Amino acid sequence: MKYLQAEALKTILRAGTGIEVVVHESIDSTNRWCLQQCKSGKVLPFACFAEEQTEGRGRRGKQWIMSAQSNIAMSVVWPFVLSKQSLYLLPITIALAIAKTLESIGLSYVQVKWPNDVYVQGKKIAGILIETQPVRQGRSKEQANDKVAAVIGIGLNYDMSHYDAGNAFLLTDICSEVASQQVELKHEINDVALRLLQNVVDACQTFHKSAEINLESFRRQYDFCMGKDIEVAIDEKNVLYGVAQGVNDDGELQVLIDGELRVFNSADISVKTGGQ
Repeated sequence: MKYLQAEALKTILRAGTGIEVVVHESIDSTNRWCLQQCKSGKVLPFACFAEEQTEGRGRRGKQWIMSAQSNIAMSVVWPFVLSKQSLYLLPITIALAIAKTLESIGLSYVQVKWPNDVYVQGKKIAGILIETQPVRQGRSKEQANDKVAAVIGIGLNYDMSHYDAGNAFLLTDICSEVASQQVELKHEINDVALRLLQNVVDACQTFHKSAEINLESFRRQYDFCMGKDIEVAIDEKNVLYGVAQGVNDDGELQVLIDGELRVFNSADISVKTGGQ
């Protein structure tokens, strides 16, 4: 199967984005490479793909290892101007960009599990890891200090037919869902990657104008946890049990625990019904 080509990725982007695209044959982590490039002062924005990722990372140090030419590993680095709004709704915005990508190729039953997972038919198909650091660009110190570089890492399962893991029943991929949902048109992995990159770039470009709209769309259509019994893991030793009550205006998860409404801005969530 012919995989990603940097020139093809760049030509699909709309004129004027000025984004550089790098494709690695094999790399430890797309996010790690992007963070290193940011520290060295690489011009923003830019994007990085890997055909093989050997030490991919998820939230809280979890691994996201990807065998060669099987899934999509992508990181996009985008400069954001720090404002009153901040970036607290960025994970939801990026998750909806992934959902839009999946729906554009004909898939249904796409949902988002707060804060950073995308599900199809109750199984995880994609994960997001967003890391930030100050921008080291600008003609003056003041120009650099009002911006932050967001390194947006995405792992999207394309074909896991050769994936060997004990929790494989909790995961799904595009090829399996295309077959299961009887989608007529087959999309090759490079086509999906192009769509994903364009949608993420669009989401970054319009973030400060559309973040609240994306939040309402998430609440209305995509909230996988809403109303379900969940486990909230604060750390390895502290696990709480409750019922998810949606996300507030600050992008925080609301959970009813022993009759009290608790709010979380960071936690690992396991859904007790309909998957993890």
